[in-house]
Amino acid sequence: MQQFIEYLDSALPDRGTDKILYKFKRELLDEMNDRYLEVSRRGITNQRVITDLIISEHQDIAGEYKAYHDKQAAKRRAKARMVTRIIGSLVYFVGMIVLFFALSFSTDRWGHTWLVIVDGILLWLFYILTVAAKKITSFKRIFHIFARILLAGAIMILSVAVFLFCLVALSYPKSWVILIAGIAMMFIVDAAYTYITKVRFAIIYYLIYIPIIATMLYIILSGLYILSWSTGWILIILSLFLDVVVMYISMVRNRRYNQEVVDQWQEN
Repeated sequence: MQQFIEYLDSALPDRGTDKILYKFKRELLDEMNDRYLEVSRRGITNQRVITDLIISEHQDIAGEYKAYHDKQAAKRRAKARMVTRIIGSLVYFVGMIVLFFALSFSTDRWGHTWLVIVDGILLWLFYILTVAAKKITSFKRIFHIFARILLAGAIMILSVAVFLFCLVALSYPKSWVILIAGIAMMFIVDAAYTYITKVRFAIIYYLIYIPIIATMLYIILSGLYILSWSTGWILIILSLFLDVVVMYISMVRNRRYNQEVVDQWQEN
């Protein structure tokens, strides 16, 4: 209706070639016209009453447009990031293949240069998984478990890439410890994720992860001859004591919180 058009134009004057503004006004006008037909079917015949009623439902047009504009801008940024990642990935793979053949033909060490392709793919997968995990984290909490799984996979992929580099390129005999470190880091990252995202009953994960991480640390330090295999297991025992400390701190904090709630309730 013309009244709706005039109201929209007065609240949001045209800004030249602002496509988002035009789209917003077009969609809102259609919505208001549909609402007009809906109200008129309910027995109200006075046109002025209906138009005033519908206009009153959209008193904060500027606020509605701001929310709409922010949403549309976010969609455009997400689309632009997607295109950038696709193009970047294509450039990355082309560069990786060129580097592989350049190194292979110049050094004739085909038994080592394959690492460029394998590690290149692993690093790309690590990047993709972390981006996906970040995206899923923006969803509802019920989906966060998938982000945690992706992060765990990303950490292990990165550890495999580093392991292969140390084994093939550096010929480091103790390269296997990197895989054990990757397992430990996987649990550390997941514990950090549960803390940052405030997962319920996160302390349960901490209590489980601490002994596991201590075990991995025992294997790493003993494998590097920093600790003795016969005495390094004490780390595992210490981790159990650390579990007790964590449980005690958690109980004290919960008791303090409950007391504060009781005190506040009594004051009210």
